Amino acid sequence: MERKNIESIGDVLRMAIEESRMTGRLDECRACDTFAVVVGPDLASQCARPQIRKGVMTVKVQRAPLRQELAMHRSSLMRAINTTLGKTVVTELRII
Repeated sequence: MERKNIESIGDVLRMAIEESRMTGRLDECRACDTFAVVVGPDLASQCARPQIRKGVMTVKVQRAPLRQELAMHRSSLMRAINTTLGKTVVTELRII
């Protein structure tokens, strides 16, 4: 038996993800992972894992000074995350 249509696993997975319309949610998951890279491991360890829904990323922080610092840099953090991802995924950043 001869195979005529040979495709890589990556191509097949990419097509399956696009057909099931999961690309938006995967981008949101990547944005959550990128937050730790953008702020650095020390600050990321003091924050809960970010959650994101419909472009709104929520980060829980226990310490008030850190919360204020992140809130002051909100726009630059969103810009850095979106630049790293290569598209606009985070439209709003909430620090609670």
